[in-house]
Amino acid sequence: MLLIKNANVFNGHDNTLLEAVDIVINQNHIQTISHQPINDAGFEQVIDARGHTVMPGLIDAHVHITLSAAPHVLDTMTREEIAIRSAKIAEGMLMRGFTTVRDVAGNTIGLKTAIDSGYATGPRIFPSQAAISQTSGHSDYRQNRGQQRRNGHEDSPLMKTGAFAIADGRSEVLKAVREQLFMGASQIKIMAGGGASSTFDPLDTLQYTLDELKAAVEAASDYGTYVAAHIHTTPAMKRAAEAGIMSFEHATIMDDDIAQIIKEKGIFVIPSYFTSSLIAERKIPLGSESLYQKTERVGKAMLKSAELIKKYEIENLCFGTDCVGDLVVHATQPHELEAIEKVFDTITALRMATSNCAKLFNLSTYQHPYQEGKLGEISEGAYADLLIIEGNPLEGVACVTQADKQKVIMKDGVIYKNTLC
Repeated sequence: MLLIKNANVFNGHDNTLLEAVDIVINQNHIQTISHQPINDAGFEQVIDARGHTVMPGLIDAHVHITLSAAPHVLDTMTREEIAIRSAKIAEGMLMRGFTTVRDVAGNTIGLKTAIDSGYATGPRIFPSQAAISQTSGHSDYRQNRGQQRRNGHEDSPLMKTGAFAIADGRSEVLKAVREQLFMGASQIKIMAGGGASSTFDPLDTLQYTLDELKAAVEAASDYGTYVAAHIHTTPAMKRAAEAGIMSFEHATIMDDDIAQIIKEKGIFVIPSYFTSSLIAERKIPLGSESLYQKTERVGKAMLKSAELIKKYEIENLCFGTDCVGDLVVHATQPHELEAIEKVFDTITALRMATSNCAKLFNLSTYQHPYQEGKLGEISEGAYADLLIIEGNPLEGVACVTQADKQKVIMKDGVIYKNTLC
């Protein structure tokens, strides 16, 4: 067992710290949080956290671990190269303090299994497996019209890796959703509107009919889980809300009507403010000028939607970076926390990256891959996924995002970084 002494605690929820508490870690869970000093005799390890803050490990609800380059570059890589790069990206996420992530387009079940069984280093992963779209939708990553569909198979190296899937019509959508569930998806990701990084789907397109969207929701619900949708425009969001989709990725171009619907239905919104700024400034590599023009529109609209989120007091907000690119791009992950703090405030940023994500992940019910403890909070019975930070996160997230301020990184009771000793 491990004892953390003299710690202040941000528990993932409250806007005040618990002060001067002792925490007992038993295997991979938080066993005890005590306001009374605990005798350190008999503990295998004791960490004195005096003057530091214990907080939940960070959670990123929108990652693409396997997308380590622009799509046209990934088209040139073997599956083995993509897998090796993905393992490196996952390790980097954990060493930045992200102990849990939700991957929303990528064949990550093998990596998840390797991490969970100790063969690789990285965060807990909630896999969606392939993101599903219609033909000529945001998952149709064919790079030119010479890459034709034959007998239901795409002539695209990237699509053959399992990151994306095409399904048209109710029966194909049902089959595609069930296939991802068979492959280990804890939730389903679909593309419900146009994308910025795909070549042949304009941003304003409505993707999937209402019946097709309902088919995805029905198949996911039958397996106890939910659907997350890539979505930018108001008409697409209204159709997705009617279908019962509960997680809106991006939700960029809002109006008052859809903001009210999101609030009333309790739909989760996962914006990406820092990545949007990178996109608007052309700092994420893309394959053509037309793609840059689409992404600039997205980047500029994201901040406008934040005003509607504030106006209608939408609280189901989660942290998500949506990084696509090499190690340098993925290393910008902590900057999203700073961007959220700037758009909203400190406590909103911290909740979005901890307890709010855990609340979203609970929609997976029995498809939830980590059911033996709570995520995103410091409480008795929670998983021992935590950071020890030099400073008070409630006074500003800079102490969380700076690597030299992250003194301890623990996931599942295992210490991956400790500079307090």
